[in-house]
Amino acid sequence: MSRVVVLNVLRKPLLPFFQSRVPGGFPSPAEDHVGAKLDLNALLLPHPHATYLVKVEGHSMTGGDSGIRDGALLAVDCRLTPQHNDVIIAVVEGQHTVKRLLKRQDTWWLVPDNPTFPSIPLTGEPDLYDCWGVVTYVLTETRPGKLSRHVRVG
Repeated sequence: MSRVVVLNVLRKPLLPFFQSRVPGGFPSPAEDHVGAKLDLNALLLPHPHATYLVKVEGHSMTGGDSGIRDGALLAVDCRLTPQHNDVIIAVVEGQHTVKRLLKRQDTWWLVPDNPTFPSIPLTGEPDLYDCWGVVTYVLTETRPGKLSRHVRVG
């Protein structure tokens, strides 16, 4: 299982937000359209008392549609009711993990994006597993080292 570490969140100033989109394909002419300030706290943490950030350690979600890699920060909302295909933070037999929640026939499963890791059926005693929230955003760094220098774990 991946290890999940809950982090404290500090409130910071608003950031400038460019309303024009940046193409992921061919470059386009630059546009000088700076919009309003973007409040990342309001975007990532819409329910501040029920939303938290976690740092992921492990590779069970690497390689899939979720975009979750080792070292990623996840915004997790506890007020959302988990649904089929949501990525959630789960506690299974006392161990935290991040997995995709899927319903197959009449059984719920915790499924990793990485096919080399096993899926976990949610059968048996209901007190052996719990959902700690739905992952709403994934933040990963593109320049290794910055995140780990500013987000201390342990």
